[in-house]
Amino acid sequence: MSRSGNSLISKIGGPAVSVVVHGIIFVVLLKVLVFHAPEEERAIDVQVVEEQVRELDKIEREVEKAEEIETEEELLEAPEELADELPPDDGLQDSMLESELDLSGLDSVAEIESPLVIKGLMVGRSAAGRKKLLREFGGRYGGQAEKAVLKGLDWLQTVQSEDGSWGVGKSKSMTAKQERARLTGLALLSYLAHGETSQSEQYGGTVQRAIEYLLDEQDPATGRFCPLSKTVGSHDDIGVYGHAIATYALSEAFALTRSPALRQPVERAVEVIIDGQQAGGGWDHRYQHDKWSDLSVGGWQVQALKAAQSAEVQVEGIGEALAKSVPFVQGMHAKEGQFYYRLGNKTPNADLDYMTGVAVLCLQLAGQGDAEEVKAGLAFLKDKECSDWDEGWEKTGKNKSFNIAYEWYYNTQAIFQKGGSKWSSWNNRFAPMLIEAQDASGAWKPPSEAGEAVSKDIIYTTGFCTLSLQVYYRILPSFKKVAGTDEHFAFENDVKIEIY
Repeated sequence: MSRSGNSLISKIGGPAVSVVVHGIIFVVLLKVLVFHAPEEERAIDVQVVEEQVRELDKIEREVEKAEEIETEEELLEAPEELADELPPDDGLQDSMLESELDLSGLDSVAEIESPLVIKGLMVGRSAAGRKKLLREFGGRYGGQAEKAVLKGLDWLQTVQSEDGSWGVGKSKSMTAKQERARLTGLALLSYLAHGETSQSEQYGGTVQRAIEYLLDEQDPATGRFCPLSKTVGSHDDIGVYGHAIATYALSEAFALTRSPALRQPVERAVEVIIDGQQAGGGWDHRYQHDKWSDLSVGGWQVQALKAAQSAEVQVEGIGEALAKSVPFVQGMHAKEGQFYYRLGNKTPNADLDYMTGVAVLCLQLAGQGDAEEVKAGLAFLKDKECSDWDEGWEKTGKNKSFNIAYEWYYNTQAIFQKGGSKWSSWNNRFAPMLIEAQDASGAWKPPSEAGEAVSKDIIYTTGFCTLSLQVYYRILPSFKKVAGTDEHFAFENDVKIEIY
């Protein structure tokens, strides 16, 4: 081969070899990366799945249906006219309502602390819950009753003192402080019964100031919300009422909000009631373990303890105290469904009709709805008619401690728990009577106070009448038995992350 041929090969050969070599490498890489499927690699797979939530109870399902069908405004569009003639209940059996309430399971609550945990217990205090239960239990007067309640709440809001309390004057005496604790607790219960908390748009500030007032008034040394008289044997000290009603209200506030700021004050307050209980299960007027006991005083202690139990307040002895209250109430039974007001004095007092309502409700709250004393009490109430406004005030007008609104408050609740034809008959008289008696201002005024703008008796009466017209939805969420379940509680929108 000529020198020129060799020169040409040497010039071309080098690049050609390089091209061939790079081509081979390219083909190999292409085969590996494109034509050979990669091995399945192990990786973390995050899946989001809906948590299976526990089955809603019957009432909550019905509430949800009602929420889709109608608005709360539609409920309030009830006929303005109240019936002049009420339908007779002759021939109706005194059977239980289809959704009769079992009050023994108030202490059944969910395992974790959150405002939503007690949704089932407090379902009646939501807009949908009120709407549903007003239709179920309020009959034709449900819408008008709700209007009256709102007017009552509006009026109470206008007369709340700057410090958050309810009362008249600025006296700092022991009696004035006792009165403010009682009236403030009563008014606060009215807002809580309507589902109002510190977060509520219209009444939030009112509720918040009331709670703050009671907390500020609580004695850090004793746990009491008002001072008590030091006079041994005095029967006219109302401080025990003020403390119990304030404890009742703050227990419900804690149940609705689970606010950590309320936990310890409520626990201290409940301890006062438990420590003040007598060996026989009753209470006197200053938690002094005196030789006499008072059913009216005891009624508020029982309600406060039951509310604390529903809120799962962690105080040892709540259940035991409620159990001890049963023989105390039973021992106050005089005869044929009538109950003593007080025992231990020279002459037992049994001439106040509303003591039957107190006794029956206390036993119902303690899970003794089938007790013979309850049956006797309900039989006694069955033969009674709801007192009309004027008639009621004439009956209790001379009593300095109580008025007729106290009777309506207790008897209405006791009969509501029983249900049946007696409830229908009672409601058909009670609801229109109370609605018609409301003042244009929104207050309920005793005849003796008709010309007054505000007084302690007007506040007291308005609180009781408002609570009485909230019976349709107030008691059911607080004291309805919740079916036990082994499943861990979950909310409807809970999600679960599983890592594989």
